[in-house]
Amino acid sequence: MIMFELDQRIAEQLSTISLNSSVQVRCGNSNAFMVTASTMLPLMQMFEMGGVYITASRGAVEIIQAFESIGVDVSNIQFIDLVSSGILGGTDVEYSNIHFVDSPIMLESVLLRTLYILRTTSSARNFVFIDSVNALAIYNEDRMLAEYLHTFINTFRQREVLSIILNVPDQTPPLVLSNLDLYCTDLVDRGQVVIH
Repeated sequence: MIMFELDQRIAEQLSTISLNSSVQVRCGNSNAFMVTASTMLPLMQMFEMGGVYITASRGAVEIIQAFESIGVDVSNIQFIDLVSSGILGGTDVEYSNIHFVDSPIMLESVLLRTLYILRTTSSARNFVFIDSVNALAIYNEDRMLAEYLHTFINTFRQREVLSIILNVPDQTPPLVLSNLDLYCTDLVDRGQVVIH
């Protein structure tokens, strides 16, 4: 097991928000996993939430293995993988909690699949985590992505599902970033960590 330092300030900030909130989590490339783990752990352990983790940056197997390497069991979290179906043999995985959507441009399919998974889950309180907007921005036109995020946030807000949207601000188009600032109720900003 790898020694891992969590950011306690994220847990403190999450403890003040309600289930129908939408949280924009800003990080840098160098600290993305630390910020992700520092966000997910309190939700799963302190608040006993279930959830759906949408992965557009890396394959779900890689993310699950990263959590396992720091001793975190994510078997009760459902993953929607937008990356691996484009890789030869990418959907042949040993984990039963991974679902595949063929492409990161199939945004409506992602939303529908997420809603379906949440309908079949046993958790009383749930979150939806997008990792990450900047990865989605590579494949989708700015205006369309901004509109989709608005629909996504409002859909889950009405269902009392916490939405958490991870992004690396300097890799996210200005239109998408400004819309996230507008739509999201809370901001966790853990931008690039500068090491001297």
